[in-house]
Amino acid sequence: MRQSYRYHYYTLILFFSLGTLSLCAQKMNTDSLLVSIIADMKTSNNYQKNIEKCLLGKKIAPEYLDFQLLLGRNYEFIKQTDSARYYYKMVLDKNPKYEEAFLYLINLNIHEKKYNEGLATTEKALTLYPKSLVYYQKKSEIYGLLQEREQQIKSLKETLEIFPNDPQTLSEFEQINQEKRNNRIGVNYNYTAIDRKEIGPWHLLNLEYVNDQKWGSIIGRISYAERYAINNSISKGMQFEIESYYKTSKRSYTYWDATYSNDLVFPKYKLGGSFYLNWEKSWEADLGVRFIKTQNLDVLTLVTGVSKTIGSYWLSVKAYLNNNKKKYNPVFTLNNRYYFNTKYDYATLNIGFGTSPDERTTIAQLQNRLKLYSYRIGAGYYKLLLKKFVTGIQLNYNYQEYIPNEFQNEYELSLLLHYKL
Repeated sequence: MRQSYRYHYYTLILFFSLGTLSLCAQKMNTDSLLVSIIADMKTSNNYQKNIEKCLLGKKIAPEYLDFQLLLGRNYEFIKQTDSARYYYKMVLDKNPKYEEAFLYLINLNIHEKKYNEGLATTEKALTLYPKSLVYYQKKSEIYGLLQEREQQIKSLKETLEIFPNDPQTLSEFEQINQEKRNNRIGVNYNYTAIDRKEIGPWHLLNLEYVNDQKWGSIIGRISYAERYAINNSISKGMQFEIESYYKTSKRSYTYWDATYSNDLVFPKYKLGGSFYLNWEKSWEADLGVRFIKTQNLDVLTLVTGVSKTIGSYWLSVKAYLNNNKKKYNPVFTLNNRYYFNTKYDYATLNIGFGTSPDERTTIAQLQNRLKLYSYRIGAGYYKLLLKKFVTGIQLNYNYQEYIPNEFQNEYELSLLLHYKL
């Protein structure tokens, strides 16, 4: 009797011990599998293999929602977004407080431009995580993509009430306010020194007014130029200019420019326009034309370009083709900007070949420089001070052919000061 009791006692202990070991082994296996999947996602792009592992983990341990979340991630990586959405929602149905699933689903909605669905998911996440900064940022981001400025401003204000020192929110809020009140008046001054004996300097002063509206902007400019040689003023005069940017759709806008002068230091008049089209992933392309009537000849120029925004960098490449009396002269320019806090705060670097009709300091020389070589490089820094003053300084160097096979060095200093009204 006593032996039978002991037998059942030891059997029961053995049974529970084996069961415990089995459960521990299963947990170790699923944990190891999960770690393996995460490591593979970081080091390789074999997403199909990861999906197979996730399905195995889901079968072994259906209560492990991590496998279902990773299934959604890997399906998203191979662009099977319906499957990704299915698993993200499945995770949230089983555990409505799974924070990562909310974030992945919101980002997926933004990527697929399902903005209203993204807003609904963001609001649901905020009810569960009212102190989570990332969901407030996503909310204002979606309103920005919808071009709903008033709602975006309201969302940013709501964020700043909870996170008053968040730099990203402060920057976005300031930028939107600047867009709303971007009217400004100011002066640009350009000084050009030339190393050829008794030639120069050149002075160019621009007084301009910028008025921004919902449809675009309009700019009025009065320019005064004076040029010296042998220590005497040899040419001076004024030019009147008006230019405008007009929004034609959410993805496109146009640029127009017209100038007039009755003085030799400027062209008689200039007419120009370009059409700009925004693509996905921050690409932009433009195509346009310029017509300049100088005192001695007329120049028709075709211009095309492409630009790309990469994080805080803006890169732009333009090509011009000047046409005079069926003779063609190419021009190329490359511009790079790195933005800091606002659109007025940036450093710039540019290089170019040839003389384009968009260069204000040399436009009066266009008729003389069409067939001549020109190599340009420049750098500048622009800064918004006290939220009211737009300042800037730029230095340019131009290695300019002034007659065939003879070159001169030109050094340009440009200063800018605008006041935001």
